[in-house]
Amino acid sequence: YTKDAILSSEERAHIASINTTAARFAIAEFSFERARSYIDTGMRLLDANRWNEEYALTLKLYEMCATLSCMNGDIESMHCTLTEVLANVKSFDDSLTPSALLVKALVASSKYDDAISKCLSVLSTLGEEFPEDISMSLVLSELSVIQATLANITVQQVKLLPPMMDKTKLHAMKFLSMLSNYCIRRKPMLVPILSSRMVRLTIEEGFCDDSIVGLVVAGYGLFSFTDEIVLGYRIGKVGESLIEQSSNMHALRCRLCFELDCTLKALVEPMQFAVANCSDRYDSALLTGDLDSAMHSLFSHCIGSLHIGMKLTLVAKSFVACIKQSTKYQQKFVQYPAMSSFGTCIFLSGRNDHGLCIKSYEELNEIGRRTNQVILVYHTNFNLMYQNFWMRDFMKVAELGEKHKRTGQKRTLEFIRIFFEGIACLSLARQTHKPNWRKTGEDALKKMLKWEEISWRNFEYMAKLLQAEVHYLNGDLTSADDSYKASIEAAREHKFIHYEALGYELYGIFCIETKNVEKGMEKLQISVARYIEWGADRKVEDLRSFMELVKVANPC
Repeated sequence: YTKDAILSSEERAHIASINTTAARFAIAEFSFERARSYIDTGMRLLDANRWNEEYALTLKLYEMCATLSCMNGDIESMHCTLTEVLANVKSFDDSLTPSALLVKALVASSKYDDAISKCLSVLSTLGEEFPEDISMSLVLSELSVIQATLANITVQQVKLLPPMMDKTKLHAMKFLSMLSNYCIRRKPMLVPILSSRMVRLTIEEGFCDDSIVGLVVAGYGLFSFTDEIVLGYRIGKVGESLIEQSSNMHALRCRLCFELDCTLKALVEPMQFAVANCSDRYDSALLTGDLDSAMHSLFSHCIGSLHIGMKLTLVAKSFVACIKQSTKYQQKFVQYPAMSSFGTCIFLSGRNDHGLCIKSYEELNEIGRRTNQVILVYHTNFNLMYQNFWMRDFMKVAELGEKHKRTGQKRTLEFIRIFFEGIACLSLARQTHKPNWRKTGEDALKKMLKWEEISWRNFEYMAKLLQAEVHYLNGDLTSADDSYKASIEAAREHKFIHYEALGYELYGIFCIETKNVEKGMEKLQISVARYIEWGADRKVEDLRSFMELVKVANPC
């Protein structure tokens, strides 16, 4: 096709159709720029009366144009294209694909509530209704059905299901999959209801790729609202096996990164593996043009890197890249939580030479409250607790824990909050002898012992350190000494250098307070060395100041 060519309407339509096919092949090869060129050419070839004369071809070209705009982060162009499409579609069925793209455009513009409303509206038309008010009793009732239905689920059982053929149900599964993704961030209590519906539709109507989403999200729901974490993980692993056998593998991997890799697998398998997986999921998302999943996978990789004790300078660089990309693509639901955690990197390292202007915690909390971004408020307060914990401001840690007690839903970082609050309250109990601090600390130990049963590799060092503090509080110094050493060894073995440093720090303080100052100072010096390896220069400075005070109080 050349600009000055004189073609009949039939010839123009034929060449536009060829460009559509070429664009489809280019997308399959992840050559999005080439696909964009084909689509733009095809659209220029269409006549002014295209929606009447070449309806099917025009619809396909415009849908592909909107898809490519989404992949490139050109949300304004995407909105314009979809507005024209939805104004010209001739049936509800023809509106489904543009409606799904519109939902993605709304999410890309951080309009999650509008996206959720659109999904619910489409699902209602497809015959899938959901209650407006969801109680915890309803959530637990749905989860009990999931638990009974999937208790012994296997990959082979799922593969024996016939393929889902009903087009209405296939469309419903597609919108249920999208909706469950967005509700995790905005309406988490709806998620178990959605996954239960997806599981039921799969059993009654047959299997499709979105059935895998239903399974994994069902496992995630069991983690979030019940104690059936192991069952949730096992269901998630069934989903993972099905993902690896799917022709849609890359799209499913990145779509389920948070539920599967960052939650179910991260809590049971070694956390370091989950963090590495997040990086792979980011690559998968870019390959498929899933911008929303790409940004959330990148953010999850940054968060995970921070909490497994990766060198803070490297973590900070990852956060800088995440903030820059989320700012570029206007992904505020990633941008602001990333700023919150990046602030912790700056705080602990004592370095802010990255050239980024980030918002204060007061500003982030205000944005979270004003826009009802529950996850942003959660991350902001969690990071405040994180910073105060490492600076040993245990009263502030306890106050934040009391102020922001969790409701019925567990979050992935919950175990860290429990651990920090437990250590803080046990220290306060020794200082004040108040029973409320003791109870909070002992409750934290009970919870951590349960987590240790689920994954000793991830939680043994935390359980042992809490146990050491409880023994110390009870006056059992021999058992405390043994538990401190066991915690340090577990953290070293499983490569959590920051918690190895913490173990040496608390062990050193224990030794000093029980009149073994020389041994205590030796342990604190090892702790300083580990904190230096982590890159926590501010913590190093704080601990060295404490050591100087000990020297003054205990002259040779």
